[in-house]
Amino acid sequence: MSELNSRIEELRQDALAKVRSEEYDEALALYDDALALATDEEVRELLTINKGHALIAAERTGPEVKALPMILMRRRNTHHTFLSSYALLYTHRLTNELKRAIFYGQIALEAANQADQTFWKLAALNELGIVYESDSQFGKAIEHFEQALTLIATLDDASQQQFSRVAICQNLGSSRVIIGDTVEGIRMIESIIDQVQVRSTLSDSYIDLCYGYLDLQDYAKARHLGETGLELACEPRQVRNAHYLLGEAAYKMGDVDAAEQHFEHLARFYPQFRHLKSLLFAIDLRSMLNLKL
Repeated sequence: MSELNSRIEELRQDALAKVRSEEYDEALALYDDALALATDEEVRELLTINKGHALIAAERTGPEVKALPMILMRRRNTHHTFLSSYALLYTHRLTNELKRAIFYGQIALEAANQADQTFWKLAALNELGIVYESDSQFGKAIEHFEQALTLIATLDDASQQQFSRVAICQNLGSSRVIIGDTVEGIRMIESIIDQVQVRSTLSDSYIDLCYGYLDLQDYAKARHLGETGLELACEPRQVRNAHYLLGEAAYKMGDVDAAEQHFEHLARFYPQFRHLKSLLFAIDLRSMLNLKL
């Protein structure tokens, strides 16, 4: 590999690491630096896919995102087919277009199997599991997460093993908590929570644990964990879920004032439902809750 190509790949790998830690501005700048150096068409296409994925993760758009369907149609090679379909899976998951997300996820999984690339298979299975979770198909979600979990031991790269185990155990644990396999779900999440480095994922982990300990009727612990999840919340979804669960925990402990405050915060997200707060005091809606929405 020439010195120039080595430098481009170094920038690309640094950018990928920045995306994993949700430092999107830094990642995009690194991709721009790499694109400025690249002249080979295949290398430029790879960088375009990577930058498109980073833009999607940052909930932005750009020419690289718009180029992804055409890149996928071109199918220059299996690697680019996997990466472009995986990025399209990801963007349609974020926009809640779940049927399209599943369609692209299946293409990504097919490419991963064709290339016999374990890490690609694992990534596609995990991402498809999240889509099925979002669609409240928890049985299918668990099936995909469990398949992904079995692949971790076959990875050669220790950092990939650790990163993958944290992500998959968090997702699988969350699904298990939701379906009522509470003790096992809690065990899985608690086994990796100290290794979670991304703030939004950490918030989800604490909120999932809050849900689980509510189910076990350990209301004080649920409340403590829910408060931590709320402090870490990065998305409206997390704020809504935390306030609802904290309201339930406070109510079950007899702290009606705290419950009212949390339900009031939640009700502000739904101004069209004028009597929501009263409903929340009257009915436990946890069986209808999907923490991914």
